[in-house]
Amino acid sequence: MVVENEKIAGETIELLEARLRRLEYFLTGDTHWTGQPTAAPKPETFDDTVARRLMRLNSALESLGRNVPAVQDVLQLYSRFPDLFRTVPAQTIPASLTTQNLASIVLSYASAFPETSSRLTSLNDLPIPEPTLSASLIELQPRLGKLIQIQERQAKEVSDLRTRSAWLLQRWYEVGLVGSGECWAEWEARLEDVDREIKREEVVCLRKANEI
Repeated sequence: MVVENEKIAGETIELLEARLRRLEYFLTGDTHWTGQPTAAPKPETFDDTVARRLMRLNSALESLGRNVPAVQDVLQLYSRFPDLFRTVPAQTIPASLTTQNLASIVLSYASAFPETSSRLTSLNDLPIPEPTLSASLIELQPRLGKLIQIQERQAKEVSDLRTRSAWLLQRWYEVGLVGSGECWAEWEARLEDVDREIKREEVVCLRKANEI
């Protein structure tokens, strides 16, 4: 009995060690030349531990649920209808579907199989770009950001110039055309008054000359 318990304890420890090595590989993604996963680095401070990070994440999620109405609606929907958020495993086939229904579903996607295969083959045929080209594109990113800012500023200036041009054109119509037309009309009226006065004076002078 003691030997069997020791065997069970040893197997349990081995399984726990295997799970621990798998978790270390998930965290680091690196292994030694022997195939053993590299141990995860120890946190520099207490705030960098997994427990503290999970606590901060949980606090951020709670704050998000309190402050964002859309998240509140989703949480309420989950609390009322949790079945909507359960994913059906790919291996599980609904019992309500007959063989004919399943065949029709598979046949409806039959045309997508060769298309997907050709696309995957074309991806394999595509050459991988040189790392220097990718690095040069990354180095150009700050310059592109500045150019985008300059372009936005120029677009704003052009919009302001269009607004000012429209205002100047309206002002020219009001002052140059309408105003000058009113001025000519006023001058014409004043000339008509002067012409009328001159004719009246001529008539008066002509009468005086006839009387003499």
